[in-house]
Amino acid sequence: MSWRVAAVLFALGVLTRIPFQTEFLWAHDSVLYARSIERFDPLDQRPQAPGYLYYVLLIRSVFAIVGDPNRAMTLVSLVAGAAAVALLYVFAARLYDERTARASGAFMLTAVTFWAYGGVAYPYTLLAALSIGCALLFWRVLRAETGRGPRLAIATASYGIAIGFRFDLGVFLAPLWLMAALATPLLWTAASAALGALLVLGWFFASAALDGGVSAMLEAFRVQGKFVDERYSVFGELGLRALWGNTYELGRFLGRGLYFLAPLLAAVPLSAGARRIELSDRRRVAFVLLWTLAPLAIYIPIHVGEYGYVFSMLPGLCIIAARGAIALARGARMPRSLPWIVTTVALANAAVFLVSDTPLSARDVARHDLGVGERIQRLNQPDLAGATILAAYDALVVEYYFADDGRLSTNHVLVGYDPALPRREIVFSTRVCNSTGDVCRDRDPVLAVWDDLIRVSGSGWEVVTLPHGAKLRVARNMDNVKVIIDGLSVELVR
Repeated sequence: MSWRVAAVLFALGVLTRIPFQTEFLWAHDSVLYARSIERFDPLDQRPQAPGYLYYVLLIRSVFAIVGDPNRAMTLVSLVAGAAAVALLYVFAARLYDERTARASGAFMLTAVTFWAYGGVAYPYTLLAALSIGCALLFWRVLRAETGRGPRLAIATASYGIAIGFRFDLGVFLAPLWLMAALATPLLWTAASAALGALLVLGWFFASAALDGGVSAMLEAFRVQGKFVDERYSVFGELGLRALWGNTYELGRFLGRGLYFLAPLLAAVPLSAGARRIELSDRRRVAFVLLWTLAPLAIYIPIHVGEYGYVFSMLPGLCIIAARGAIALARGARMPRSLPWIVTTVALANAAVFLVSDTPLSARDVARHDLGVGERIQRLNQPDLAGATILAAYDALVVEYYFADDGRLSTNHVLVGYDPALPRREIVFSTRVCNSTGDVCRDRDPVLAVWDDLIRVSGSGWEVVTLPHGAKLRVARNMDNVKVIIDGLSVELVR
């Protein structure tokens, strides 16, 4: 292992992400984290439970320097992503050898979704970095000839702190802790378990103290758990049907992250020689598989979230793909072809990000990010300055730039809706009142659809294409027009 190579990978992780840093909050959860900088309150979705207190404190500290919530979060994403690439190199070198380490680092560096998320206001590159760092410490416990007890205590302390950043790591890394604990003297294991429990309890009570007390914190957990169960989990109304939806989403998210790494994953189990080499150290195989696959216990039956969730699995898959590349070169009896195989796959994935127009490619990220600013600029022009904005998945982002940030004119009326709710029909009126009906005002007879994902139909739509490809769908003369909203479909009946 070379610290110089690790430093180079870290530098590349920074330099390759800097051109793709975003300027606007990325999605719904980005707004929740941005609002938590001002006030931490998981019961009020600042952010959602369990609150991720240590992440909030981290972005608050960066915000104190840069003064912009989005920039604070994207800087954390940038540094955490680069650290994850360097840490994976170090970890793979400790697990296997220099060849595996360099290939793993190159694959992680060029993974499409991981590259994209190095520049957006999300905590998922940090999820990867924390997972790799803790796994490295647990592996050091298992490989130590002496001093396993102190090593387990250090690893457990890191594990307990990591849970304060990403609560899901408590489940994902539990099998690794158990493997390390079983190889450690009982007294040290008990002491380490107590230390870990104290750290987690410290995080919980610190979060509760900032959230109005333990009862408020527990209520935030209950509300968030109920939401997940109702929408995504086998424990809710969907029952076993949730397995199909979650598995499909998981496959989609992994596919976008892996692309040309996927064939290499099959090389190890398909090659008899590679299987023999890997199984020569069964403990190492078990460690890598448990680390990589443990998240499936949550993602398939309960909730897989979105693209960034699979960054808990991506580092392990990059190591397995690196072993697959080595097996491919060995099977072809051309060991010198390994650098060419690794370079080809890494460049192919880099090309997907840099050149293509697939989801979360560089072009897609720019269209999504710059489209927010371009929509705001267009909506603030006189002909749309009093329009009613209809938004679905992006409703909270629009609300943030309308109510919190103030870039969007307050003359607009925002109508945000949940696409999962049943079909509804409304008649557009130029007179709009609050829920109690005691405050009313007039609005322009103009409807503007924000989300690109919303499909529009009926007569009278005008498509406004913005410079980087984002769109606004605008309908004018809307007084007394029926609007039918059904999921991501909006129909006008004049």
